[in-house]
Amino acid sequence: MSVKAFIDTNIFIYAQRTDNPEKRVIAENAIRCFDCTASTQVLMEIAHVFTRKYPVPVKKLESLLKSICEISEIVVIDQALIFHALRLHNRYKAPFYDCLMIAAAIFAGCRYLISEDMQDGMFFENKVKIVNIFSHTDFLTRT
Repeated sequence: MSVKAFIDTNIFIYAQRTDNPEKRVIAENAIRCFDCTASTQVLMEIAHVFTRKYPVPVKKLESLLKSICEISEIVVIDQALIFHALRLHNRYKAPFYDCLMIAAAIFAGCRYLISEDMQDGMFFENKVKIVNIFSHTDFLTRT
């Protein structure tokens, strides 16, 4: 069984984009390598990006979101996670929406949160480590 990791929105987006082949391959490998977890926040952010910044047909977007749901445990953002995120934000001074993903990762029992734009290497509550796989190209072979 592979290691459980929360996959940030940007990793799923890079796996779909064709304008940066190197990052696409790394993102695809990360998604294959880990026992993936995401949240309803991630699904909403992907829907936002692919309806506004990089518009795709709705059917294609629905198919993408369904495939993410099929390969990932999806954590539903509820009031307990929101309050946990607020406590994380207060303690670590990280942006609230990042803390919401971190709270979801902790809730799901993930060892890693795979992202490009969070603070690489930081541990939260001694449970979840942020990993920028684009900065650590050998990370996927070590897990």
